[in-house]
Amino acid sequence: MKIIISPAKKMNEQNDFFPPEALPEFLEKSRVLLAALKSLTYEEAKQVWQCNEKLAKLNYQRIQEMNLGQKETLSAFTPALMAYEGIQYQYMSPMTFEQASWEYVQKNLRILSGFYGILAPLDGITPYRLEMQAKLSVNGCADLYEFWGRQLYDSLISKETGEASAATRSARVAGIFSRTMAKQPASSSR
Repeated sequence: MKIIISPAKKMNEQNDFFPPEALPEFLEKSRVLLAALKSLTYEEAKQVWQCNEKLAKLNYQRIQEMNLGQKETLSAFTPALMAYEGIQYQYMSPMTFEQASWEYVQKNLRILSGFYGILAPLDGITPYRLEMQAKLSVNGCADLYEFWGRQLYDSLISKETGEASAATRSARVAGIFSRTMAKQPASSSR
């Protein structure tokens, strides 16, 4: 069963830890979101983020400078588990992990991101701000729940076929997939 956690709003800007193992699974969809965010004015972006002036300026600059181009190298990114600085990440203390701990979290932990979709701890990311509940219209979708649809759920479950019902219960309890799970047949959500 996978442990599913939320990203943190505060992010580490350093990328001098160690290189990530891979890029996010849904990087193409992140590029679509990036293009939508870049098309917003500062005031529109601030409204999407619903944050103060200082954070809005920082994140607007990040978005304008962000490049998720095809030629990015892994060294330009930070491993996801090292990039977030929220309290759950501080208590996990990945800076102190030994090899066995990294192997465990890489196998069992996933981070649900409004911008990147589902992240493994060693997926490379760059700082961003985009919460799953943000009201951002993209490709005819009213919000990010509609944009991601069942794709995140299906990806998680397809990799956990032997533990599908346990993973589903875990996700339901966390409330992460509450809007997309409503579309699930009853037999797959028990």
